[in-house]
Amino acid sequence: MDYPNYIKSDAWRRNPTRLKALSDAEGRCRLCHSVAPLEVHHSTYDHLGYEHENDLVALCGACHREVTSFLRARRYSVVIPKRADVLPLRDGRVLASDPTAGGY
Repeated sequence: MDYPNYIKSDAWRRNPTRLKALSDAEGRCRLCHSVAPLEVHHSTYDHLGYEHENDLVALCGACHREVTSFLRARRYSVVIPKRADVLPLRDGRVLASDPTAGGY
């Protein structure tokens, strides 16, 4: 399933599991307990479109961004970058001929 389109869809807005997560939070962020507009965070994407009750958690926008940033950083910290085979570039500052070599 295409995540960005799903999150914009009516199916997501009307998702009973999403609505339950919001209702259970009683208007408070599950992390910082602030009273703020809530967003629903996926703790897993294994059941995208058919979320289970424990797949979702209601968070304020600030906590949602922090949790997402933390999880992305953790996921990408274990990725070893692939070595790119790049041809060495010539330094553009080196002149093709040496004007101090004489020969005038």
